[in-house]
Amino acid sequence: MATAANRLWSSYANGFIQILGLTILYAVITDNKVKNKIFLTWLFTTLWLVGSVWWLYIAMHQFGGLHPVLTVVALLLLCGGLASYYTATVYVLISTYRYIPKIGRAWVFAACWTFAELARAQWWTGFPWAAIGYAQVDTSLSLAAPWLGVYGVGFLSAVISALLWEYQGKIKIILIFSLPMAFYPIINSTLTAEVKDTDISVTLLQGNIKQDEKFNIARQDAVKWYLTELKANESNLVVMPETAIPYIKEELPKEFWTVLRESTELENKVAIIGIPTKDELKGYGNSAIGIGFNQELQYDKYHLVPFGEFTPNILRWFTRLMNVDFGDFNKGDINQALFHWNGQRMAMTICYEDLFGEDLAVRFKEEENAPTLFVNISNIGWFGDTSVVGQHVDIARMRSLEFKRPTLRATNSGGTAIIAANGEIVSQLSPYVRGKLTGHIPATQKEITFFARWAGKWGLMPLWILTSCVMLSALLIKRFNLFSESVK
Repeated sequence: MATAANRLWSSYANGFIQILGLTILYAVITDNKVKNKIFLTWLFTTLWLVGSVWWLYIAMHQFGGLHPVLTVVALLLLCGGLASYYTATVYVLISTYRYIPKIGRAWVFAACWTFAELARAQWWTGFPWAAIGYAQVDTSLSLAAPWLGVYGVGFLSAVISALLWEYQGKIKIILIFSLPMAFYPIINSTLTAEVKDTDISVTLLQGNIKQDEKFNIARQDAVKWYLTELKANESNLVVMPETAIPYIKEELPKEFWTVLRESTELENKVAIIGIPTKDELKGYGNSAIGIGFNQELQYDKYHLVPFGEFTPNILRWFTRLMNVDFGDFNKGDINQALFHWNGQRMAMTICYEDLFGEDLAVRFKEEENAPTLFVNISNIGWFGDTSVVGQHVDIARMRSLEFKRPTLRATNSGGTAIIAANGEIVSQLSPYVRGKLTGHIPATQKEITFFARWAGKWGLMPLWILTSCVMLSALLIKRFNLFSESVK
């Protein structure tokens, strides 16, 4: 198991660098000598987002067939558009900065930034990838995740960034914020007991099927490999990735399902299979099928990917520029039945659904039926050998931290991992290889976290209200000049 200290300095995302970058932005936009602050804010956030999601270029160009120039333009439009949220909200700080005391400025900055992150996460279907809270998964700020969630962690990170600049030269202030983060591995080891596994064995399969071959020449190979591994499996639970079986469920012969059931009915075994489905009334679905349970279970993806799994009518012209057939999938319910088995209540997510912690929180409303385990099946082969694998693993780790529940991840090409309830990676399969990861389901925490309780009832609304009130207060302070004309 990699230590938190090793990951902090080897991962693509570094909590210290994240705070340093935000501190630099804060210093620039609060400097009276700097002009064009609005543009610089937009440029900073645009470049930050491009650096975080540049791998979308591979999906649009290499697999989508979009011309390179159009791909770059599309990527810049996406990131530039999302950056406008931050530009609009940070303007509140820029316009009210000199009317607010130092400690208040930090809160206003954090509120502006967090409001923009919430907007990015929920407006226009939501694209919350690379929220700044994820960079803190290996620092002491992550200890706030079970209480405040990833956006609350990001809020604290922004507060610290602003305070470090406002109180520069105050060594005590710097030490107060930096030492707990620097010694997080020690703090974490004292606060979390040694991770103990259950006696339920698990096998996570990673087929590493090439994305451009998956639904044509590699289809039979994929089915053969997964079926062979399932028949040879000795674990209690086996999990296959998203669309591991690249056929519509109804296209497969009955003999295939007979073999699947025979492979799971013996010795109390179950399997979760990623496969497209079709319903005469609902249409197509991106689904996970549970075999070997008391009955065949099915989970249909709720949070669909824009342009990949559905296309708004107003933007269908864009998808016609690419060579990929973007069929619209049916959207499942937000609170579908959990997969119950052997004392476990499994909450399924498919692909980037695990970015939306507020959706998972809905499943914790009934405490006696709350999930004990998260299972994510994914296929990020669309994005090549890039940082996307590490990013998605850290997102899953943050979900485990928020809810204190272990996570199993079965992916097609990378990020296959077993994650403990404290966010630690128990074991992980090397990316871009065909193989299987075996282990045991880590123990879960019986208690419901504070974040799960409030987000399950109200979603992210408390954060929306908090950030809105802080920004409104800043505007009122300026409007009525509640402090001196220029606060030192």
